Amino acid sequence: MKQFLIIWLAVMITDNLLPFILAQYYNGYDHKKMVLSVLGCKQSPVKWYYNIWCIISGIVFVIAAFKIHSFFSGRLSLVVCILVVIYGFGCEIISGLFPLNENRENQDTCSKIHGIGSALGFTSLLFCPLLLGIAAFMADLCVLGTVCILSFVAAFTFFTFFILGEKEKFSQTALQYGGLWQRLTLAFTYIPFIWLVISTLQHSL
Repeated sequence: MKQFLIIWLAVMITDNLLPFILAQYYNGYDHKKMVLSVLGCKQSPVKWYYNIWCIISGIVFVIAAFKIHSFFSGRLSLVVCILVVIYGFGCEIISGLFPLNENRENQDTCSKIHGIGSALGFTSLLFCPLLLGIAAFMADLCVLGTVCILSFVAAFTFFTFFILGEKEKFSQTALQYGGLWQRLTLAFTYIPFIWLVISTLQHSL
């Protein structure tokens, strides 16, 4: 259990840092405007590294989902488990196996599968902090509950920015930075899990 938690923690940290490393080898990649999936697109010079990592990360998250139920009991933790499985499989494994085209105008079957998987997975992950927060408060873990709820509010806000930025009427505003809003959404949805893992590891010492 302890060894796996360390692996999961390392994976979550790497998920947020690896894109910045790989982007250095992708000329013209813009962190603020380009989403993470572009790093794994068919035209990307780092597609193999990014897509293989996505598959590995997805497998770890699917396994981690079954560990979450050991932190909290009840239906809420079961729902979180299911949502994490959907995220790991849809947004990570599917994305790694079915890369998209960088050109949005040329969307083949592979890109469509990628889009559906990513949308379902990312949306599922978004609500995990909220449910974890409620479960934490029910277990009288007020600090963790507060962290989870604040993380959800931040993640939901940035996710809204990300969605609005796709609209043509917002293309010339700050909302156009979809890559930035996506990264911030991902970071804040991970915070409750990272906090939970670190707290568990500290108590096991």
